[in-house]
Amino acid sequence: MNFLLKLVFAGGMAGSVVAAPHEGIRSTPFSADSTHTDNSQSDVVVMSGLNSSYEIKNPYAESADAPFTIASKSPSRTAAPLATKVSCGGRTWEHGQLLGHTQDNQPVNVRIQDNRIYLNWNGRIADNIWILYHLKEGTFQDNPTDGATISNCVNPVDPSTAPSNLLGRTGDGQITCNGIVMTNGDLLGTYVGGGMNTYQYTKYVDGMLRVMIKQGENDDRTTNYNMSLLNFTIQGANGSYMSAKWKNVLTTQMVDGCFWPIVPKSATPIVENNCTAGPTLKTVTNVTQTGLQFTFDGTGISTVKWRIKSNTTDVRTGTTPDLAGAKTVNLTYASLAAGNYSLEIEGGNCTSAVTKLNFTINPPVVTIPDCLNGPAAATTTITNITPSGITVNYASNNLHTFSWRILQGTYAVASGKTGTLATNSTALTFNYLQNGTYNFELTPVDCKAASPTVKSFSVAATDTRTACSRGPSLQSILSSDETTLSFLFDGNNIFAIDWKILQSGTVLRQNRVAPQDNHPVIQFGTLPTGVYTLQVEGGNCKSTASAMNFGVNVPLPIYISNFKGAVVEKGVELSWEVVSEQDGKEFEVLRYDSQMKNEQMLGKVSLTDQRVGQYRFVDKNPLLGTNYYQLKQIDTDGTFQRSKIVSVTPATISGTVVAPNPAQDYVDLQFSSRTSGLSNLSIYDVSGVEVSKSQIQITEGKNNHRLNVKRFSTGNYFIKISHGGETSRLRFTKVN
Repeated sequence: MNFLLKLVFAGGMAGSVVAAPHEGIRSTPFSADSTHTDNSQSDVVVMSGLNSSYEIKNPYAESADAPFTIASKSPSRTAAPLATKVSCGGRTWEHGQLLGHTQDNQPVNVRIQDNRIYLNWNGRIADNIWILYHLKEGTFQDNPTDGATISNCVNPVDPSTAPSNLLGRTGDGQITCNGIVMTNGDLLGTYVGGGMNTYQYTKYVDGMLRVMIKQGENDDRTTNYNMSLLNFTIQGANGSYMSAKWKNVLTTQMVDGCFWPIVPKSATPIVENNCTAGPTLKTVTNVTQTGLQFTFDGTGISTVKWRIKSNTTDVRTGTTPDLAGAKTVNLTYASLAAGNYSLEIEGGNCTSAVTKLNFTINPPVVTIPDCLNGPAAATTTITNITPSGITVNYASNNLHTFSWRILQGTYAVASGKTGTLATNSTALTFNYLQNGTYNFELTPVDCKAASPTVKSFSVAATDTRTACSRGPSLQSILSSDETTLSFLFDGNNIFAIDWKILQSGTVLRQNRVAPQDNHPVIQFGTLPTGVYTLQVEGGNCKSTASAMNFGVNVPLPIYISNFKGAVVEKGVELSWEVVSEQDGKEFEVLRYDSQMKNEQMLGKVSLTDQRVGQYRFVDKNPLLGTNYYQLKQIDTDGTFQRSKIVSVTPATISGTVVAPNPAQDYVDLQFSSRTSGLSNLSIYDVSGVEVSKSQIQITEGKNNHRLNVKRFSTGNYFIKISHGGETSRLRFTKVN
């Protein structure tokens, strides 16, 4: 299915902000893929190398030696030069380096700025650094080592990646944002939510502008930094409001372009040793499958790094030994298939630009000898016949590899190719055959014969296979292309699966696979573009057939927009709009955990009779922490495509209500909880003195707890509930 490029993503959030370490990913309730467009317009250094130009700015208009010291804005100053290569996490990161592609084929490149690493996601700076787990090329694996590298090295968006430089400093040292002085300690605004007020202040921290928060009137912390609520406050969410000084002055653009969400993570710059001149690739000659010769121009070049590429993929790489002044190099490498390639070179002992020339490896001329003394039908026998296997015995002096088919009439019911055989006898296995007469067709591969050898045989056996206890039943087609397909199945004690690929009822490909897990991969001869049916059934046991459609290079005609998620009383509500569709069938709703791992299918949503319009799905049991959601859009022919991912972070406790308020004798606490357990409850007066402390038993789902406040004096009070690692605060007024 094709998607509209402009999807609107929204995350959900409930409850108060928890003071916790940032842990490498920006705390934002807006979306899973917040970005800054990489097109700075002021105080810039122009860099190239990503198939377009990029203007890289220093947010404080200072040198790289003092990246967090804000200097006075001067029209005559120039931006600090940026490192183009750094080291972090045991690997080298280079500006413009392609790390891979996301599942929707968008390139993810490295952006180096002020010795820091960012992700350039098809021209945008990606906020969600964990997209690195989901690159098609598998550049980063889901393991502790790569996880630590991502967390410790890669930065989310911050003011240094904003589209334009909004930061400056006055002569007396105050930070300015968009020309407006951001006085240290100013109250910016008050977020209302979670039964309490969260106060947000400006704070100068090591030369950076941060947002310091105080959760309630009695919060005396001065190092609790979190800017995730400030844009909500500007928008007036839940009755939140800005201070008079900043109302209609501070904008969301200023928030994203001036305030630092975390302390930036710096890498170690790699000092470049630039080549005096060259190397410049001049010629590529004497090309074979295992070697070539190239010449180059240059000065002071003692070694050369080289890469052979097929399209954009490195297939062979290396560095020459000391050339002792020579400018002609003979390369040898592991054998490459015939085709079109490019050779890239750059300085090995020094840093240089990359130069490239294309070349072609022609197919080798292979002389296949004639088969000697067979094979022939008269000297070929078939033994050990079962419904799923035979032994073929043949005569020949030089036949060691052959392809084969089993024909029922003119239709091939099984096929394959042997490896290199050491003897003239080999056992073959195939999908289960019904009783009947078949022709075995043997075609030599490593020698030539005038025609295939054909030998008939009969299957006459009682099917002794027991019925499969469960499955195999197709759950989904995970991926498919012209020659391979991966499918997900359910079953018990399924050690062999017989599969067929059909089109309009005609079997085009079939074979048997021995699954090592519940998502095996099958390979077959090239299929043209079109829609097909995969059919599977038990191989080691008997079962009914299970089928599902899939497409090869077929786009899906459902177009959606406004895919978003929000916290509601019952859990997390996902909503999206179908703008147009043709032959669409349904959506599968998928969920990943906070590390964007462990895919789980939550349910299916069928298209309505009206087809276009709004659709909703409620996840009634969201995971603790951040939940990532994705739609799998399925067409009537079974082909599918996945949407982008949205994130929602529901609180453990939500929907808090205090009633009556004001209260005389008691207050009822009403809320919903995602977990059960014994929780601490405290009541404080306006001076911050704890006047009551108790424990309550919280159950999963809706809760209602009555508190006796009859003995309390008249005044305002705060209730603090600590549960599931989170804290909720509520306010009530006591009257007589």
